[in-house]
Amino acid sequence: MIDGLLAADVVDGIRTRPLTEMRNLRLQCAAVESDVSMARRLAQGRLDIVIHEGRRRSAGDGVAGLLYDLPDILADEAGPSRTPGSRPDVRVDAPGEVGSELVDRLEAIASPTVLSGVQHLEQGQLDELFGRISEFEQQLSTTRRALHERIDAIQAEIGRRYRDGEATVDSVLNADD
Repeated sequence: MIDGLLAADVVDGIRTRPLTEMRNLRLQCAAVESDVSMARRLAQGRLDIVIHEGRRRSAGDGVAGLLYDLPDILADEAGPSRTPGSRPDVRVDAPGEVGSELVDRLEAIASPTVLSGVQHLEQGQLDELFGRISEFEQQLSTTRRALHERIDAIQAEIGRRYRDGEATVDSVLNADD
């Protein structure tokens, strides 16, 4: 489903597509974007744990420090993997099919079991884990941006149709009649 929405030609010809098709496409993009965003937030939380473990090692803190700091790591609005203010309050819906697939991919990279034993990883393993999670998060970020571009293009076309009189509110209200 993601590949179809990310295809270069997905918004080609939007000026001639029916309004209902445009709305459905916008809804599909928004649902997938929500799933991608949810998976990205999970990846960022896992990155935060790995980053904190690296910092803990550098500072010479004991494992108890990681466990003690875990609630703050996961609750911090500007965790180590994000810039301050980059994470707005969001509503998280149950993941759709795409979200479930992305979470499965993230679990294969960094399962809760791996994260619960992060203090036992050798430094090379910790660095590799960081790299794999970071790469996955970057892929999700790129996908999310592309979906936003499509949503914006579709929304702009729908807005243009209303502004230019090609679509009316009455036609939407009477569409089910």
